[in-house]
Amino acid sequence: MHYLLMFANRATVSVLLLLAAAGVSAAHAAPQQNDFPGVIVHQLPVPSLLQRITRQAVYTASPSIAVLPDGAYLIACNDFGHGSTAATSGVTYLYRSDDRGASWQLIATLIDMKRGSLWLHPDGSLYLLGYRAAPGDILIRRSVDGGHTWTEPHDTSTGLLRRGTFGGTPHRPAIHDERICFAIGGRRMISAPLEADLLQADSWTLTPAARIRGGPLGEDLTITEAQIVATDTIRPVLLPKVGGHPYTVLIRSSDSTEEVREPAIEDWVALPGGEKKFAAAWDPVSGYFIALTNPVLPEYADSGWPSELIRNVGALLYSEDLREWQMAHIFIQSPHVDYEAFQYFSFDFDGDDLVIASRTALHIENRKPPRGHDSNLITFHRIADFRALLQ
Repeated sequence: MHYLLMFANRATVSVLLLLAAAGVSAAHAAPQQNDFPGVIVHQLPVPSLLQRITRQAVYTASPSIAVLPDGAYLIACNDFGHGSTAATSGVTYLYRSDDRGASWQLIATLIDMKRGSLWLHPDGSLYLLGYRAAPGDILIRRSVDGGHTWTEPHDTSTGLLRRGTFGGTPHRPAIHDERICFAIGGRRMISAPLEADLLQADSWTLTPAARIRGGPLGEDLTITEAQIVATDTIRPVLLPKVGGHPYTVLIRSSDSTEEVREPAIEDWVALPGGEKKFAAAWDPVSGYFIALTNPVLPEYADSGWPSELIRNVGALLYSEDLREWQMAHIFIQSPHVDYEAFQYFSFDFDGDDLVIASRTALHIENRKPPRGHDSNLITFHRIADFRALLQ
């Protein structure tokens, strides 16, 4: 069943989105308090044709969301495009909501930070691990006041973890055996003891890149933008996107977390939407691994666009073992494959709800994005009582 719902704009414009409820009741599709299907958090004007031709276009990307102990939500995002400074120095914006996502306020702007992953330490400190640029140095910052102020990574004792040409995209870290673990790119992992000083570079171990010698999908695959998951009994596993294929590949860490292993043939796993960056995590309450992806639905498969750029559908998937994935719910959808997209999802748990940040391209204020890839918005979404859908 499909519903047309009003999309809340922080400014004065309201637009209509086509929401596919996928058999879910109207209560799931349109909960009260105007918190679904979305709220604009960060907005840039759609670049003009002249700006695109002269390489001055700027877009927004890399959302990361965290729920804080006081119930506030925090979203980080950054600029990209030829008209931005992203190639040399990323600019990250931090937005906070104190009303469960109904409204958002810019509380901080960070220079030399791109593609940051927000993470809340068990001690209540907030961290943002990302890169100076893309590619660039690996940096980490800490906030002890809910994201208003942050440490500066000047050197290896204040958050400069590694110098070099590293890259990756935001994701939820994994905790296993009292270590915090992040993916770097698609084939590496960096980790540190939870009790360590996380601003000290020598607290962190960076693995070599996993060897990937082909597999059932052939050679010369693009393996990048990994997620990382773990449980109390399962060591950290990288789940990267596999360019051109709706798959991921399970890249497992060693017992010591000092290396990641070459995947076996059986570690190549079908994942609807796996050819695009997706979000994934372990949910200890339900006992499932969950993922938010951009599957290519049959009605869009012959649109003429490559599958990597079909990002007009957002879906909730779940798995017991990381090998067999089931689609539980389509939570957002647009019929415009060419210029609208909801992508690069980030999520966190708020009780029984899943709260989501999306890199969004949307026809708004009478201007169409050039492509779905070319996002002009960061938007907030919620899947209420999401565990009821995992059946």
